[in-house]
Amino acid sequence: MNIHGGDVWQVAEEMGGDASELLDFSANINPRGLPMQALLRLTRNAGNPQLLGFYPDPSARHLRRALSAHTGVAADQFVIGPGAEALLAPILRALHVRRVLVPVPAFSEYRRASEQQNVHYVPFPLHHADSFQLPVAHLCRRIEEEPFDAVLLSNPHNPSGAMLDARDVRLVLDAANASGATLLLDEAFIDYAPGQSLIAETIERPGLVVLRSLTKFYGCPALRVGYAAAHPDMARRISSLLPTWPVMQMALDALTDALDDRQYVESSLRENAANRDTLRAALLALGLIVFPSAANYLLVELLPRMPSSTELRTRLIKHHRILIRNCDSYEGLTHGHFIRVAVRSAEENERLVNALSEELRAT
Repeated sequence: MNIHGGDVWQVAEEMGGDASELLDFSANINPRGLPMQALLRLTRNAGNPQLLGFYPDPSARHLRRALSAHTGVAADQFVIGPGAEALLAPILRALHVRRVLVPVPAFSEYRRASEQQNVHYVPFPLHHADSFQLPVAHLCRRIEEEPFDAVLLSNPHNPSGAMLDARDVRLVLDAANASGATLLLDEAFIDYAPGQSLIAETIERPGLVVLRSLTKFYGCPALRVGYAAAHPDMARRISSLLPTWPVMQMALDALTDALDDRQYVESSLRENAANRDTLRAALLALGLIVFPSAANYLLVELLPRMPSSTELRTRLIKHHRILIRNCDSYEGLTHGHFIRVAVRSAEENERLVNALSEELRAT
């Protein structure tokens, strides 16, 4: 089983079709796609032989300036990489992490990157009964009682979408820093709750590194662009561990333009909130257990009388050309009982609900 969502290429090969035939709910990508201005820039650049003959800007200066204008964080605090996931290992190396505390379930790349760097990965279990909401006081006590070099926390939480208020994240940050640990805060989906971000505090808090994706919210994961924000000294240390040209110029230019489109941001937030609420209500009406989410995805629990997550995924691909996320690869989630679905357009969400209704009735 593929441990990530979005592998439409593998699924297409297995079903003997084309990837474009699939409706992908397994990856949490803004269904609006790239903002038009950015898409036009990408198209022009891809057809310009002169630009294709240049090396990318190794400093990604224009994108870092655009991020600075977008977030209020100084340009020299940003590190640009080929996706947020690709920055995990360099950050762990730059921080000299030997032992990391991670609330689970969690993004599987946390453990993989830790093991690649010979970092002792210590799970901190979240509980189903609490809708996987982080018990902040308990986590802070754990940080105070045991030696850790880093705490790796996602907000909103992946895979549940549970949201922590910035004040609670700050409590974790204070506890980590007081014990000599760095908080590595994964804000890959914070675009959907921008008011809860701690990114502006990286200049004052050397013990804070914020990790973000650009291509999830801006609907272009094929371009592979992510970034970290940290104190300038730490940012330089992380950058020194990256390849000289980590991101292609076409991607840098397209995302620079995307950040300028405020109307796109406002429309995406409004549409996602409305479509998420409608989709959650429809899934609940099917008898599924759906966890509260502040992001652009929903964690869904299947009841014992229903097909397993593997069987349901297979049926949806075979009968409806719909791909969902089987959550068996998440430690801390009961195998066979959990799926995750992205929030897409109203029409696409309705197609998913109808397909699920048909397959659940067939059991």
